[in-house]
Amino acid sequence: MLIQPNIVAAAETRLPPEIAARATQEVSFAVEAVLPPQRSIPPAPVSDASLIKRAANLSFAGAKPSTTEFERLMGNNDLVDEFYLQRTLVAARPVMRIILRDAAGRERGWATGFMVAPRLLLTNWHVFPTAEETGNAIAEAHYVLDIAGNPAPSYRFAIRGDLFYLSNQELDFSLVAVDQMAQDGHTALSQFGYHRLIAEANKIREHESMTLIQHPGGERRQVAIRENQLVKILDQFLWYMSDTAPGSSGAPAFNDSFQVVALHHSGAARRNDAGAYMLRDGSTVASLDGIDDSKIDWVANEGVRISVLCSFLQANLHPDTPFANELFQAMQGGDIMSNAIGKYVPESPPSAQEITPPPHILSGTSLTIPLQLHISLSLGGTVTAAGTVAAPIPQAGNNAPPLPQAGAETLRFPVVDRDYTTRTGYQANFLGVPAPLPTVTDKSLVSHLAEGSYEIPYEHFTVVLHKKRRLPLFTASNADYTLRKRRPEAGDYSREGLTGLGPNEQEKWLTDPRIPQQDQLPDVFYTRDGGSFDKGHVVRREDMCWGDSRDQIVRANGDTFHVTNCTPQIAGFNRSVMGKDNWGDLENEIQKQAKTEKLSVLSGPILANDDKFFEGRDAFGPVRIQIPREFWKVVLANDNGKLAAYAFILQQDLRNIPEEYRVTATWKPYLVSLAALEARLAGCVFAPQLHAADRSAASGHELAQAIGVGMH
Repeated sequence: MLIQPNIVAAAETRLPPEIAARATQEVSFAVEAVLPPQRSIPPAPVSDASLIKRAANLSFAGAKPSTTEFERLMGNNDLVDEFYLQRTLVAARPVMRIILRDAAGRERGWATGFMVAPRLLLTNWHVFPTAEETGNAIAEAHYVLDIAGNPAPSYRFAIRGDLFYLSNQELDFSLVAVDQMAQDGHTALSQFGYHRLIAEANKIREHESMTLIQHPGGERRQVAIRENQLVKILDQFLWYMSDTAPGSSGAPAFNDSFQVVALHHSGAARRNDAGAYMLRDGSTVASLDGIDDSKIDWVANEGVRISVLCSFLQANLHPDTPFANELFQAMQGGDIMSNAIGKYVPESPPSAQEITPPPHILSGTSLTIPLQLHISLSLGGTVTAAGTVAAPIPQAGNNAPPLPQAGAETLRFPVVDRDYTTRTGYQANFLGVPAPLPTVTDKSLVSHLAEGSYEIPYEHFTVVLHKKRRLPLFTASNADYTLRKRRPEAGDYSREGLTGLGPNEQEKWLTDPRIPQQDQLPDVFYTRDGGSFDKGHVVRREDMCWGDSRDQIVRANGDTFHVTNCTPQIAGFNRSVMGKDNWGDLENEIQKQAKTEKLSVLSGPILANDDKFFEGRDAFGPVRIQIPREFWKVVLANDNGKLAAYAFILQQDLRNIPEEYRVTATWKPYLVSLAALEARLAGCVFAPQLHAADRSAASGHELAQAIGVGMH
């Protein structure tokens, strides 16, 4: 979040003297305080009532305190029990990434917020200084990496400041309503729970550690554990050291009983002797204006005390105000931690077979150690223990795929470079003559990156994704078939060698973290479809396996396994070995006909309104997806200095899909004019250069006859 400089300045006026020396060797700035000077509350002796109260908090929601907890409270043990980590995962669920967007839907900033009632989210005033600022904002739940380090499905909810908005600049908080249903249409906000705001003071003592759960810089959810020692309790704020965690506006700060003790909002930023602010990357700036708080080198963090915030709410929120009664009831209980602890069912001891470590599996250059976890949390109802890991979000029915049997094929992600800053995508001048991308006529139809672009770049290709159909609107790729680009150095260039998978492992396709997860059709759709469909590459994997180094080829190979490049295709259409005149045969022939050894290819499904629906599953549960019956491909080549374009439409037979979930394909490939193809497409048009290069009525016969298709 872009934190406002006056917020930092106000926090620095409250800077405790013992911390000031860490902020800068010379503090000579003058600012106008937003709040009156804060009085430090001296720490009470360990035998006073506050210690008794803190000890009582260890029994929060009926939990049984452990010896380790009591020792830590007395200051002679900094260890934590294992259940502390389990509670951390529970506490993280109501914490959401806030996405700030402009009127066009482009992302312009991020912050953190957390649910404090079934429909109310708490964050900072400097995130939402007015109700109007919430107009296009999104609260994104479960924006995390899964246990394998891969992006997990997330769930987006509209923030509704028009329904409820309450804020205060001095306490730097905003309380806003959130839609009850996610934008996917069937994920309820209630599944993520809320944290109780407790009005009582003394929920934490100085020198105790705190836990912050946050989305720093809009990143996936992160947890700052144990390095957040409370150093000062002020009238309205808490000061805590956090050397290892960047600031994150709107994050909850918890005590060790996972009660919210503060709303994080700012702190003191490190300065050098000249008074310039020092950033985490080592650079310096004269002002923090426009600097994301996750990039600032915070000397200490400051949070608004929850007890003070509760007093404000009780004094200023009339019970008859919409949502007020709901909030006051939530302040009495029913929160996610109370439910999780109160409904926990003790697990049975694991059998000897369950605790035997499985053998290590060596695959390529990476070591994979399969683990079986015996912790399962069901946070919407009973918390149970089982031999498998529960789904991250409660769903209707059991949608988890069966565990692999010994010797069976298993799914695993191929090698994929997750640093997407290296991608440049399709190059329009790759052939030496201009071959522009198609133009999107209605940008509201397609998914957008954070900076507003709808062209999703990968290594050697670009995808434009239709967000409602969750399939590519079109793709554009560059292919170089020269041997020096196919094998630039020694190494294994086989499919297994490039993916890093073993003989019994199949590629698991991954979602792209740069665009909304609900715009994509995840791998589970294809693995839980009863064998109806192949995961059809729209951009062919083999075509992209070229480059100046093996590393570049590995990156290009991995990029083709994003689900943004996937479309459901039945086996007889997708696999060239299963017969002639299908999509795979056309791709093989295109490569064979690449006389100049370089081609560009535009391709995609024809997304017709009358495409049949298929009842399948995605990461959220049951889903109805329209399956395209036709696909198109435009081959672009340099013909003696002039652009040549060949357009094809191919068709798959989907007649048996709804009844039997398995089909037999009948294919009728066509070579068509570019104008005829464009008339079939909705949402994009081809550039004039491509129309001028259309060879459908000329030398296209050579390519058409080679694959046995008729002229159209």
